[in-house]
Amino acid sequence: MKKSLYLIAGVAALFVLGSCQKLTTEGVTRTTYYPVLGLEGDDPFIVILGQNYVEPGFTATLNGEDVSANVTVSSNVDTSAPGIYSVTYSAVNEDGFSASIKRGVYVLNPGGVDNVYSSSCKMGTRAYDNLPIVITKVASDTYMIEDLCGGFYCYGRYPGYEPTYDFHAETLFKIEADNSITLGAAGAWYFKSSFDYTNFEGTYDPETGVIDYFFDGLSVTLTPLA
Repeated sequence: MKKSLYLIAGVAALFVLGSCQKLTTEGVTRTTYYPVLGLEGDDPFIVILGQNYVEPGFTATLNGEDVSANVTVSSNVDTSAPGIYSVTYSAVNEDGFSASIKRGVYVLNPGGVDNVYSSSCKMGTRAYDNLPIVITKVASDTYMIEDLCGGFYCYGRYPGYEPTYDFHAETLFKIEADNSITLGAAGAWYFKSSFDYTNFEGTYDPETGVIDYFFDGLSVTLTPLA
């Protein structure tokens, strides 16, 4: 009799366990599709100072269907000031999963010192090219360069470390009557105390807009993008 009771209890336990397993696996095989976003036109996209930014277009699909009407577009583009901006495109599926993509927008000031530049920088055996650098105007003859190192650390040696570490050496400078460059105050960037700025030498070529300078073993050439 006891053996029969044990057998019945064992079968019941297996039945309950099997039922529980069936319940916990329901819906696991359900598939969710993520939005797939793409950009049309150039990236980065060039806008001349004072002109309007005209969206070049984008694509968005979800499981093969066009969902571009559901895309949210956000932007910090200011065409009244030279600089590097971005436009973000985002979409969310029915399960709350999101996807996004960004486009860079360069607002250029042809012929102006305040402009976006392509930087080539070198120190010792390390050299980096085509790094984006912005110079803004502070006064009639005074400017702010976002990184005196020309992107050597923030874009070259240590990309992605900011904002944990500040590798942008924001620095004021003046263009003198003879087109030489003199430095003003530098911001409190990570390696500030490691450099000697007293040996800085720099020149500005008003015909080409190219800026060349050297200090403490680092050489930088800035070429305007327009």
